[in-house]
Amino acid sequence: MRTAFPLHSPDFYAGDPYPVYKELRASAPVCWNDFTEFWALLRYEDVRYVSTNPDKFSSTKGITIPDPVMPNPVQDGNLIFTDPPRHRQLRKLINTGFTRRQVAILEPKVREIVYGVLDDVRPGSTHEFAEELAAPLPTRMIAELLGAPPEDWEKFRRWSDACTGNADPEIELDSMVAVGELFEDSQPLIAARRAEPRSATLSVLTTAEVDGAKLTDEDLLNFAFLLLVAGNETTRNLIALSTLALIEHPDETAKLIADPALIPAAVEEMLRWTSPVTHMARTATADVEIRGQRIREGDTVVMLYGSANRDEDVFGSDAEEFKVTRHPNPHIAFGCGEHSCVGSQLARLEARVFFEVLLGRYPELELVGGVDRMRATMVPGGKRMPVRLGTAT
Repeated sequence: MRTAFPLHSPDFYAGDPYPVYKELRASAPVCWNDFTEFWALLRYEDVRYVSTNPDKFSSTKGITIPDPVMPNPVQDGNLIFTDPPRHRQLRKLINTGFTRRQVAILEPKVREIVYGVLDDVRPGSTHEFAEELAAPLPTRMIAELLGAPPEDWEKFRRWSDACTGNADPEIELDSMVAVGELFEDSQPLIAARRAEPRSATLSVLTTAEVDGAKLTDEDLLNFAFLLLVAGNETTRNLIALSTLALIEHPDETAKLIADPALIPAAVEEMLRWTSPVTHMARTATADVEIRGQRIREGDTVVMLYGSANRDEDVFGSDAEEFKVTRHPNPHIAFGCGEHSCVGSQLARLEARVFFEVLLGRYPELELVGGVDRMRATMVPGGKRMPVRLGTAT
């Protein structure tokens, strides 16, 4: 079935796509977009089906909504653009840097960064939340993971914006130039960590060995790019949009202030509710049928996570409600199957610590202006979001 809704447009995702998602889940859960030619999947089980069958749906041809102006970017050899068996080999190696133990070791650094950001906030002051408060934590954590010096933090942020917001007219840096600058700066970091391993995640990866295989310098450069686009913009988006959700749902926020032990479960609901990554795409490797729609070999299939995470068949009649105590909560904000997010535990840690500190210090949050989001189809993060932070009265 064809749809007239602009599922290809950055403006659609920078707005409020959820009413359209709900309508399509009911009327056309597998629909064809004529504008840039792809199948959109809106139901939870269909997204899981595609995600868990890499033999039928490949990542090697591109993972984003097709854009007729720009060829679908593919970075050969990068984990996110590979299929089994190479994907499994790379995944095993990269996982060594993101075990539960490795992530737990990072909590003091996460807290240090959050305290550093929020220590400068005066009670009652207003801040551009997305830029000033949400952005520094993931940017600085990526620099930390790569062993980059603090003065490089702003460069990572600039590169990240360029790579994820190339459709936004306010982003002046070309994405390919950003990738080139990232690779140029990362090469000496890799060489330094090979020569003198430290506690940084990059050091762990330079020495990792699984089944006699190690990561090459090219693999590590690809990993640096993956960290930039998958670990920075997405976590920043999660923190900013979750804060907006808390502002819009004061009764739910009050529960977290009264009982901070609820925050880990609340983070899961924030992930479901905001779905920081709107979609991932795959290419069909053979003819296949989903809900009676024939998808031909070579067709692009787009998995809309935001819709799947509000599927009434999975989350019940209150799927369109924000509930910090929701249980169970089998969201797929991090994807699922072969390509589930490697850094999901780190993102959870960053969000948990951030909201523990934020709500502990500033339980009064007030939006005092409009929200302006980046023009992007995959991660339409917040650009401007003025929030007043107050203490309890």
